[in-house]
Amino acid sequence: MGDDVFGICDNPATTHATGAALSPNGSRSESEREEEAAAGMAEAGTTVNDSEESLTYGRRLRRARLSKQWSQLQLAYRMREVGAEHRGTATLHSLLIMISKWENDRKHPNQYSLHLIAAALDIDVAGLGLPVDQDFVF
Repeated sequence: MGDDVFGICDNPATTHATGAALSPNGSRSESEREEEAAAGMAEAGTTVNDSEESLTYGRRLRRARLSKQWSQLQLAYRMREVGAEHRGTATLHSLLIMISKWENDRKHPNQYSLHLIAAALDIDVAGLGLPVDQDFVF
């Protein structure tokens, strides 16, 4: 029984069509994937779709903040300034926590906070991508 048809399976590394060795589970190593991505040959499914329709609220908020080149702390200071004109009493610490939660899509702001963010960033409320209550008075 010298013809062992299963002998080929004993080889832990097989060769990919490009000549690159594959790991035992048949996938390329991480460094090879990085090299391919750098060469413009990224695998299907790894493309990033950044169209405005596909952005979450948090991503839109982060982009709006970064377009002004503000840190979360700077946005919190500006929100506190604007909030003082509109009956707001939030502390910097609580604003920082909420900004982080909003940007990471763990929470959505209420109507007051939504209008406060828009006013602080000097943008349109509807541009943030959340439903706007037309009856809300800021």
